[in-house]
Amino acid sequence: MQLGRLLKDITYECVGGSLMTPIGGLCYHSGKAGKGFLFVCIRGLRSDGHEYIGEALANGAAAVMVEEGSLVSAADDMILYTENRKWYISEIVCRYGAAVVAVRDTRAALALSAAAFYDYPAGKLKMIGITGTKGKTTTAFLTAGILREAGYKTGVIGTIWIDNGREIDTAEHTTPESSDLQRYLAEMVKNGCVCCVMEVSSQGIKMRRVDGIRFDIGVFLNIEPDHIGKGEHVSFSEYLYCKSRLMQRSKTGILNFDDPNAPRILQGHTCRVEGFSRRGAGEALAEAAVRSGDEAFYMIQGKLYSCFKIIREQGGAGEKQSFTVQMQLPGSFNIYNALAAVSVAFHFRVEEGQIERALRRQMVPGRCENVSDSEEYVILIDYAHNEMSLNNLLTTLRDFQPERLIVLFGCGGNRSGLRRGRMGETAGRLADFTILTSDNPRREDPERILDDIEAGIRGTGGAYVRIADRREAVRYAVANARKGDILVLAGKGHEAYQEIDGKKYPMSEHELVADAIAYRRHHEGVTQEGEDGGICEHHCRYFE
Repeated sequence: MQLGRLLKDITYECVGGSLMTPIGGLCYHSGKAGKGFLFVCIRGLRSDGHEYIGEALANGAAAVMVEEGSLVSAADDMILYTENRKWYISEIVCRYGAAVVAVRDTRAALALSAAAFYDYPAGKLKMIGITGTKGKTTTAFLTAGILREAGYKTGVIGTIWIDNGREIDTAEHTTPESSDLQRYLAEMVKNGCVCCVMEVSSQGIKMRRVDGIRFDIGVFLNIEPDHIGKGEHVSFSEYLYCKSRLMQRSKTGILNFDDPNAPRILQGHTCRVEGFSRRGAGEALAEAAVRSGDEAFYMIQGKLYSCFKIIREQGGAGEKQSFTVQMQLPGSFNIYNALAAVSVAFHFRVEEGQIERALRRQMVPGRCENVSDSEEYVILIDYAHNEMSLNNLLTTLRDFQPERLIVLFGCGGNRSGLRRGRMGETAGRLADFTILTSDNPRREDPERILDDIEAGIRGTGGAYVRIADRREAVRYAVANARKGDILVLAGKGHEAYQEIDGKKYPMSEHELVADAIAYRRHHEGVTQEGEDGGICEHHCRYFE
């Protein structure tokens, strides 16, 4: 594809080289640049793509896209200034034979040029975008599961993985960078997918990753203060605004009318509005509404279930239809996720029986995932990593009336410190016992993070212990689990790594639990043989 064709949806200035330059690929990482590529200079939190122009050109890039604010006119040339050097545009053209185009915002331009390069794949799919502070991943899995049950070949893009209809790849971001996103969509089209269900994060919207995509259905689940701080959102208002922009990119918006911020999410919307509710709130806003009722939560042989009735109300017609579903995803918050998925399914004329079957068997990796090895106690893995999700999780698990509710969690480093104390307070208030440990400390001291959490839990009077090493913490938790306990490992969920000092090390909760179970069995065997030691005796006093 010629450079000029790639830029047809963008306002730009060609400051060097030819628009007839053939482009065989595009990238925003200089290390991935190849012969004939367009290299787009993106400004990130820690680095600026303009600093890597030389590497991209050395790797064969045929064109470079820069931000116009980096250019200064000279007598007979233009100069591109970066922090470490300056480039004469004539040098890039003559020495490397590359074209240079300038745009106002390279992030937005990357998204639009990527859509053109891959021949606008989003327009060939039924696009379903899901946003919210919590529940995006679960709702995406439930929605895709229902559509697949009904025979729609469906791709998924989200926090856990990318499923292009043929292969599954690990996800690096909830919403991928725009050029990667467009490539995944093109793969879905090639593989015969007719639908794409994707999580749309507020950062994905803010960073212009979904520019150029028109969603057939946009779903709003909920919003609470989160992702506010350095490198994220400057305020809750900005966070909410970014979420609300999905309703300006969608043909139909499906909203949780029970969320108090739903009216603000609709400000400036351009979509047809529908909604779901558990309380019957806001139906005046809806063309159609889905409600829930008659719910129950119960446990069978160590498995947690929720059962509830879905009531569909046809807008203005007074008609109602209902059916009952059962899920291995307990909790009121998962009922909301199911209502959102069912609301989407109705647009595809999915039958009730297909919805029931899909919801009954759908499990989500790392979302209230039961990994117990015994029917005497329950071990759950969950991604709850903020105050809102932890509160909802622990409140839900209380409904099952465990002998003891034990939670193990930590907080991420290089993130807002405000959430740490609040998460500690939540755990101290709702759990019988809390184990404070490391999550992803990133470049921060793990003990300092634990200090922040401890400050919140200390005021509740709740029992707790600090064990910074997560492997040891999980061993301790499993070793001391007793009949009737529910033990939940929160914060990591599906993640298969731990980030320390900026480096990711392999580590999964599943592996830690398996190790802890083996550790427990070994020590139980030792104790049964009459040897001294027992299980974690030096910590057992905390559980009394």
